[in-house]
Amino acid sequence: MTETESFWLKDMIVLGQGAPNQTRKLDGRQGRCLCLWSDKTGFVRVFPVPFGYVHDWEIINVEVRKPNDDGRENSFVICNYETEFSNLSKRIYTQKEVTSKGNKINKKLKRPEQIALLENLSKSTFSQTRDNSKSFGLIKPKTLMLLLKQNKETSEAQTTLIDQDYDIMNQNDFAFLPYLQYECDGPCSSKHPHEQKIVEWGTYQWMRQNPNSQEHCMKLKDNYHIGEENYLHYLLIGNHKVHIKTYFVVKLFRFKIEEEQNDYCV
Repeated sequence: MTETESFWLKDMIVLGQGAPNQTRKLDGRQGRCLCLWSDKTGFVRVFPVPFGYVHDWEIINVEVRKPNDDGRENSFVICNYETEFSNLSKRIYTQKEVTSKGNKINKKLKRPEQIALLENLSKSTFSQTRDNSKSFGLIKPKTLMLLLKQNKETSEAQTTLIDQDYDIMNQNDFAFLPYLQYECDGPCSSKHPHEQKIVEWGTYQWMRQNPNSQEHCMKLKDNYHIGEENYLHYLLIGNHKVHIKTYFVVKLFRFKIEEEQNDYCV
């Protein structure tokens, strides 16, 4: 298969979406990176995706091709995104299902199915993911702590993010950047906790409500129920395009332990 040949990834479950960043080939317009999974392909990275096309846990089909500048495992770009980015409905769409009342809705995993999938996939530790050159890993942390770091990048948007138009949001437009420090619950070769930046889209949507307030941004700890013994957490991590041994937190899943599966919190 050449880099320009396209093919379809089908029955893909949307596990996570990265916060948007400007894309050079789109003249600075923003795109998101999706983490998808299926029984057939395992973890897959697809980019760039516009805002609002798909949502977490939906089951989608997407037409992709191999990128010419990304050597990471199972990484793909959407076919013809350079010329069709304003309308990619022919290239990426959510599967449909019919309700008992005959209504057609987007197909997505039910909450008990979400829990079962996370339990099944969370078999690795960070060192196993990194040392085996895996592009993604799903980790069950033994300890977990939220950190905020002062952003060293300078951006005019750091003073204009009161505007809720998503088009102005990039990760480096925030005064503070969120990190997770954690230890793996399993055989990990590292003797020290891991510390990785969160790139999850929902995290930055919360922070942008008051992006220059450290107090507001630290409320992410409450949103994620970090440190609460009755919550269990899973980390979806993915690696950097250039520095492939560097990983980010793509998604932080959590659910309440004593609740029934149909009360899963995401």
